Amino acid sequence: MAASSANALAETHDEILALEEDTWRALQRSGADMIPYIAPDCIFQFPMGMKLAPTSKPSVVDVLHSPAFVPWKNFELSKVDVQSVGKGGAVISYFARATRPAAGPAETDRHEERDFPFEALCSSVWRWENGKWMMCFHQQTLAS
Repeated sequence: MAASSANALAETHDEILALEEDTWRALQRSGADMIPYIAPDCIFQFPMGMKLAPTSKPSVVDVLHSPAFVPWKNFELSKVDVQSVGKGGAVISYFARATRPAAGPAETDRHEERDFPFEALCSSVWRWENGKWMMCFHQQTLAS
């Protein structure tokens, strides 16, 4: 591999990882804070058979703007791999560990609030469009 190709791949790796971490940080604040990172045609696939797309009911944007959205409390990404996918595309795959606070009364114990752990293998596809990277696909597979 030529030195310039290796440098470009390392740069793409760092840039895509930083963007993926930015999306998790956005989701620590609110679902709506994720919207600037996603392409208009973005598709999300979550555990338990939930698939969200621009035309699904509810749509990606509906869920991200929902008052029922519960932000992440913390997260850690490990075992990260980034691969170029042709010109202007990249896929990132990683193991995510995160926690969320209880969403509401049905999820809280009468005596204490609990955090809910989350462990999953995640992948996202990023596409270069209009001068910036945009997430166009994200998928999560529960680890346990």
